[in-house]
Amino acid sequence: MLFSDIPQLLGSFFDFMDSPQWRAWPFNSGYGEHILPAVARLLFVSLIIGAILLFLRLLFGPGGPLRDKELEEEARIQTERERAEVEELFAKGEISELEYKTRMKSLKD
Repeated sequence: MLFSDIPQLLGSFFDFMDSPQWRAWPFNSGYGEHILPAVARLLFVSLIIGAILLFLRLLFGPGGPLRDKELEEEARIQTERERAEVEELFAKGEISELEYKTRMKSLKD
């Protein structure tokens, strides 16, 4: 491919993108088309954003390889503190056994 062909290719590409179907893709107003292509574009963009969020969650979420180890330690200490408080409240009789089990289940690792 010669460098002299690049301007012609770019011109053709921009002419194609300037057509009414692609002018405001993926967020066009929907004129001249049915609802299904607009819904398909919305689902496509939602899928891409969801994949990015899932990827970030796997990397930086609990137990992720790029998560700061200090955050894991702080979370563990906070959970132990909350468990001790719940056990203390149950020992004093301030909460019922059902509430104790429910709270302890929510504080499970």
